[in-house]
Amino acid sequence: MPSVLIVGGGLVGLTAALCLECHGVDYVLVERNTEPTVLPRSRGMHTRAVEIFRQIGVEEAVQAASASALKMGRFGGARRGRSIAGSEALDLRHVFATGAMVGADESPSAFCFCPQVLLEPVLRELAEQRGGDIRFGTELTAFTQDDDRVTATVTDRATGHTSTVYADYLLAADGAGSPIRTTLGITSTTRPATHHYLNLYFRADLTELVRDRTFSQCEITGPEVSGLFLAKNNTDEWSFHLAYDPERESPRDYPDERCVALLRTAIGADDPDLRVDLLARAAWDTGTAVADAYRGGRVFLAGDAAHRHAPWGGFGANTGIADVHNLAWKLAAVLRAQAPAALLDTYEPERRPRGLLVAEQAWLRTEFLARYGIRTPQNGEALDRQLGTGEIMTRYRYASAAVHGAPAGDTVDLLAGQTGTRVPHLWLDRDGSRLSTLDLCGPGFTLLTGGDAEADAAWADAAKTLPVTVHHIRSVDADPASGEGGLRDGEGAWTGLVGLPPQGALLVRPDGFVAARSDGGLTPDVLDDIWRSVTGH
Repeated sequence: MPSVLIVGGGLVGLTAALCLECHGVDYVLVERNTEPTVLPRSRGMHTRAVEIFRQIGVEEAVQAASASALKMGRFGGARRGRSIAGSEALDLRHVFATGAMVGADESPSAFCFCPQVLLEPVLRELAEQRGGDIRFGTELTAFTQDDDRVTATVTDRATGHTSTVYADYLLAADGAGSPIRTTLGITSTTRPATHHYLNLYFRADLTELVRDRTFSQCEITGPEVSGLFLAKNNTDEWSFHLAYDPERESPRDYPDERCVALLRTAIGADDPDLRVDLLARAAWDTGTAVADAYRGGRVFLAGDAAHRHAPWGGFGANTGIADVHNLAWKLAAVLRAQAPAALLDTYEPERRPRGLLVAEQAWLRTEFLARYGIRTPQNGEALDRQLGTGEIMTRYRYASAAVHGAPAGDTVDLLAGQTGTRVPHLWLDRDGSRLSTLDLCGPGFTLLTGGDAEADAAWADAAKTLPVTVHHIRSVDADPASGEGGLRDGEGAWTGLVGLPPQGALLVRPDGFVAARSDGGLTPDVLDDIWRSVTGH
């Protein structure tokens, strides 16, 4: 019997599989489709998602896939006009000047442009190579649960053969329409749609048209057609989100021939022989929905099944990846009997506020210029309520029973080892090799000490009966006998970065978030008690 049944083989489900594998948890993943959809969806992995890929050992493969994505130019930039040919670039220097993004000094990883259609096959292959039970073309058709397990009926869509899968827990990554969420009767907090679109994925060689003026997004505001171009490879593959009014028409009023004609108008190219091939299409809207509960018994919601919203800001898949990263270590701890089932109760209070936040922040970016921080008389209120991408995706703060004390605030301006925040990044040296403090985290709990020899010995002694790995971070002028791990802080910056003396320490969870600090009640004498408290004992 697998420990976890994952339903959904998109980015979130596949990341869940890899996270569980890293924790030694066996699983079965079922996905009703045989292959990923070709329709472009998520395009960019924010820094925090890439950090997660780094921790589970797939960052290099993801970056390799990213390197093959763009055929010309770079990712980024925005334009606006009646057509691509007649568009003008927006001045976006202020976006980088405000510090809204996560800088290289804050993370060992970086934003990665890798469209979902390229990334999903990479994650699937890695999961299969690592021994994962991955079943594409297999659909969950029914499930029940009791106090001991989940009983699921799965159907091979090619043969119609049904079988039963028993699992300790079920992870629902089955998309925005989530049949699992519906079956559980979980309601959602919603916001109505303000815009309706047809996502038209097409092939057309626009290499010369966009040479030296590539973009991430180009808003089209012409009298005949309006919508938004999204670049996929900056040469011959594109997505156009064609705006339509549902009170006057429906997607059925847009046959392929009409769509191609509108695409030609929106492109604005002079070449009458330009070939435009429509490859896929789907209707969507900007309405938002966040599940009112992220859990129903032994079933957990993640990704779009838990929070649905417009793609502006690229928060959807990235937030889903963080969902399953948060949940995986908790499932592992419970399944290994290192923590009681109460630990799983911290998933919803930690992740649902993130779902509510990203839904709101995506909604505030609905208007094109507001999306890029360009103020107009119409979007001032939306801009005033926007948070920077770094705050939303990396500098957030958890408050739950899995964090010691009661953290204040949802985000922080600077990661400095505050309880409930992701441990701050600092490059360290280990026997001539460079690694980040983030690389010290997981798969279990970690204790990071400040390098005082006497205190380090006391911390190590306190942790020896716990599933906690101790790392002593010593400055270059410390005793060369640097202790376990041989970690050297070349600039002596660690204690100042986290605001602790050399005798201090941070207790860090497997997901890299600070559970407790030595200036917040954590001492060697109570390390055992605090570890038990944050793990739900």
